[in-house]
Amino acid sequence: MALAASTAACSDADVAGNYNAQLTNGADGCSLGLTTGQNATATFTVTQDGGDVSLTVDGLPGLFIAFQAGSAVLTGGVDGDDVSVERKGTVKQTAQSCEYTINVKIKASQDGDTMSGRVEYRAATNNDSTCGSHQGCLTVQEFNATRPPRAAQ
Repeated sequence: MALAASTAACSDADVAGNYNAQLTNGADGCSLGLTTGQNATATFTVTQDGGDVSLTVDGLPGLFIAFQAGSAVLTGGVDGDDVSVERKGTVKQTAQSCEYTINVKIKASQDGDTMSGRVEYRAATNNDSTCGSHQGCLTVQEFNATRPPRAAQ
């Protein structure tokens, strides 16, 4: 009996569902146009197949992510209660002879029907000397999200 309880405690959380989120913009180190401290709402859908996760951001926040990275669909996995998904940027941008894309990563924790974490935007540059503030930059958003409660099984 103790072995079964131990095994259940180590299993991956069920993170699938439709979420409503509150976002708060943090520092905009990559100059993406976010106002620090501004709040927004977002919805996103998580699909899960075992430890594999796909997260799709909807509405204006989804359009913002797609504009930055090429798509609002991020993929990754769940490990216990920890969720990590990312999207490698495909939208090439230039500033002088600096070329870069924006990668988006979401790191979160699941607790029942709530998920909280952060969205990170990082520039991947061609390392040209004109990249300046894009080199190693980080823009963040913190979020708290809920999904409708699961039906009892």
